Amino acid sequence: MSRLARFVPALASLAAAVIPTTAVAESYWDTLEWQVRPLVLVEGGPEADDWTGRLLGDRCALVERRIHWLVIEENGTVQRRFDGGETAEFESTTLDEEAASNVRERVGWSSGDGTRLQLFGLDGQEKYRGQPDGLATIWSLIDGMPMRRAEMGREPDDCRD
Repeated sequence: MSRLARFVPALASLAAAVIPTTAVAESYWDTLEWQVRPLVLVEGGPEADDWTGRLLGDRCALVERRIHWLVIEENGTVQRRFDGGETAEFESTTLDEEAASNVRERVGWSSGDGTRLQLFGLDGQEKYRGQPDGLATIWSLIDGMPMRRAEMGREPDDCRD
């Protein structure tokens, strides 16, 4: 048997021992990337109710911009309020602790935080953090993003008058 013929099986068994055979499970946040634009409402006072009302009143804009709306309540519970899909309806689904922890970590939440909105792009990167004057600020920011402009070029915004 040639030296190479003896080496190849040994190399294959070494690779099998080193390379895991099961894939690492994706985190909740990973499943959102390139699918939707997460918009997180961190509740930290009574002004959170105002933002909730504004978002509930603008379903069309949420759908058009593929917004995945999450709420982190003052006690740290994370609720999905809108999944970003075209047929999505408003909901109040509590995320399991693993997913909630993943979202809180990504947002940088800690107990006692004030109310704020955090917007993330399709790439999962933070694009905005704060309290804008209104949702028009958020929609304008999204509409200026290169991928959103490409989306609008393919399918015009049905929400515009």
